[in-house]
Amino acid sequence: MDSATRSYRRKRSALVSILILFIIVFYLKICKTESHGTLNTEVEFNSPIINKITSSGNDQLSFRGKVRRGDNLFTILTSENLDNSLINKIISKTGEIYDLRRIKAGNSYLINYDSDGFRSFRYDIERNKYFEIFRCVSGMIEGKIVVIPYEVRIEMVSGTINGSLYETLTGSEQGGGELAEHLATLYEYDIDFNRDIRKGDSFLIFLEKRYLNGEFSGYGKIIASEFVNREKKTSVVRFAADPGKSSYFHPDGRAVKKMFLRCPLPFMRLTSRFGYRRHPVTGFSAAHNGIDLGAPRGTTVRATADGSIYQAGYGKIRGRYIVISHGNKYRTHYYHLSGIKKGIRRGKWVDQGNVIGYVGNTGRSTGPHLHYGLQRSGRYLNPLRLNSPSREPVKKRDRERFENSSKVIFTLLEIGKNNILNNSIKQFIFRSSLEIIGNNI
Repeated sequence: MDSATRSYRRKRSALVSILILFIIVFYLKICKTESHGTLNTEVEFNSPIINKITSSGNDQLSFRGKVRRGDNLFTILTSENLDNSLINKIISKTGEIYDLRRIKAGNSYLINYDSDGFRSFRYDIERNKYFEIFRCVSGMIEGKIVVIPYEVRIEMVSGTINGSLYETLTGSEQGGGELAEHLATLYEYDIDFNRDIRKGDSFLIFLEKRYLNGEFSGYGKIIASEFVNREKKTSVVRFAADPGKSSYFHPDGRAVKKMFLRCPLPFMRLTSRFGYRRHPVTGFSAAHNGIDLGAPRGTTVRATADGSIYQAGYGKIRGRYIVISHGNKYRTHYYHLSGIKKGIRRGKWVDQGNVIGYVGNTGRSTGPHLHYGLQRSGRYLNPLRLNSPSREPVKKRDRERFENSSKVIFTLLEIGKNNILNNSIKQFIFRSSLEIIGNNI
């Protein structure tokens, strides 16, 4: 087949995909009978957060600083030599709109002056959110919390694994570390990113990117993704059975989430397997009723399934430990922790993925690691061989809506793979299509 024929077929495939997409969108637009409103909690939009010290004329001046450890609003304003009565008014007004105990070291603030003295004080709560206290023309002190809306772009990220997923994304994508964690969490039920990943594996992610003042500011939701591991493709798509309650499913409607996570640590190395082994401390061979996962001290440890805390304490051999009861006669064990998260105690309910403790080196241990064990009816099982049951699939009542939504999204993926359309046209197609199925994702 010559290059001209291949090029023609690629273009024909892309055009067919576009035609199918608009047929689906047209059908969904006709069938759409209602839309669910959303509660808008954002307040009025104001000017973007200033990131520099600025001066405008001789009668206006702005000073930006960072909150230091031990600082509070009083110490910050006092350092600017403001009048005590004015400081009290500012603190009183701030307390009405924002909890002063939440001011964090490292966050920025901005103080503005004009010819009459103090004009305004602003504290950056988040990158796109701040509170501002200002002097009105009348001389009264007023305040407000301002949210700057992100510009959200629908984009695609793809890549081929050369080392680890983390290395691949951080080497090629802005904010790649954050995205690697999102993707690992999404696929951790199906792919062991510590043992299964091979050079040449590939991924394609259809997602939201957030921009603030034209600069990349993080990721929104992942809409769909494809991951090819050892030539096997695993696809997932986002779907909301109820407005505001989205989950991820495979194209056939099976839930991505399963009863158990494959591992309580998203990134780790296996240092000791399940079964008989020579103990590194005692030197004797004995049954090892779990797996040891090497990780830096302080790494967060997650509950691998929903359940209630059965035990939490300290033992000479286990060190700081937690045991969780999950129902169906299952229990999981977490040993050698450096610490147990505050509030974790006997009888406390935890959800799958909740942080329960931190990797450590307590008890009979030769280095920082987590011992993870799994029991059913009192018998220890190899966690690496557990065939965990899936959670509830797409309900019958939502099946048609799920299938229509998935068709649109995966058609958009095919369109995104082709390079015959420029980014402006792709953005128009993406946005127009997703607006139609917006309540479904």
